[in-house]
Amino acid sequence: MRRDAYRQLITVLTPRVMQLRRLVIGEVGRLPQLARALFDDGPRRAMAAMAVLFERLADRGLLAIDDPAVAASRFNWLIMGEPLNRAMLLGDDSIPKPAELRRHAAAGVRVFLASYGK
Repeated sequence: MRRDAYRQLITVLTPRVMQLRRLVIGEVGRLPQLARALFDDGPRRAMAAMAVLFERLADRGLLAIDDPAVAASRFNWLIMGEPLNRAMLLGDDSIPKPAELRRHAAAGVRVFLASYGK
């Protein structure tokens, strides 16, 4: 789970992806269909896949989850929230180094498992 959380961070926090996100957010009023496409093919798809995974883990008795979609959203924001906000608002130079991202991912997974683990 830590590896997947870290992979999610380094994928989203690449400078090109961050530049695309900033551009789309800046143009959402003019090009809402572009924002919808980015959301559907990015965050929505990732959280839907996580929800399926969490549901499978719950079915195997490894997680205590009532609503896999809510759990996926919470996991996503535990992992992505702070580094993503920092990068979106402060620029690519503020993106944490890999070691810091690994620690952040591990901490997010620990918090998630403290809430949903069995």
